[in-house]
Amino acid sequence: MPKTPHRAKSRQNTRRGRAFRDSHDRVLIVCEGSKTERNYFHDLATQYRLGDGVVKVVGLGRTPMQVVKEAQQLQRSERRAGVAYDKVFCVFDRDEHNEFEQASTMARNSGIDLARSWPCFEFWFLLHFRYTRVPFARSGPNSPADACLRELKEYWPEYAKNLERLFQALRNSLEDAKRHAERAARDVAQTEEPNPSTEAHELVTYLQSLVQPR
Repeated sequence: MPKTPHRAKSRQNTRRGRAFRDSHDRVLIVCEGSKTERNYFHDLATQYRLGDGVVKVVGLGRTPMQVVKEAQQLQRSERRAGVAYDKVFCVFDRDEHNEFEQASTMARNSGIDLARSWPCFEFWFLLHFRYTRVPFARSGPNSPADACLRELKEYWPEYAKNLERLFQALRNSLEDAKRHAERAARDVAQTEEPNPSTEAHELVTYLQSLVQPR
């Protein structure tokens, strides 16, 4: 009896099983911000119908180092329970954090992915309205993040950190923002100057891949 059809069917089943598993990754996202980032990714997961069993978002309101340590703890806890996360992301800002690089290295060494922003997450929102690579700097009592927030409000006066439907509000400009973020990343690679830029689009693209047909 020919074996070729059997092998083809076996490969087909393997691919189907892999596609099913990949489309149901369990993802942990631990955010520096207790409101903004947490609300944005929670709204994204809701809009894409990725329930808590697929995407868990934690907003700490703490430093990048504390964010990474919390992610490590939650990662270990799930592994011990036998239901490890397929992906763990830490979302935090550069702004003026002293331990930013140390936190980044610690995350990478733990197999944790990063979605960082220079100077802050609001730069990702700004990219929904325009492309810019003009650096944000401290001015008197105002931090680089304050400067970015001020510019964002020129385009989005209603923005506030406690808004809940952030993803939905910006969704129509999402693909523009992704293109702008990718363009900024290419410029960072050439200039080695990350201010301003963001990795948020990489996390967004990954989450989109969980719901796109394979």
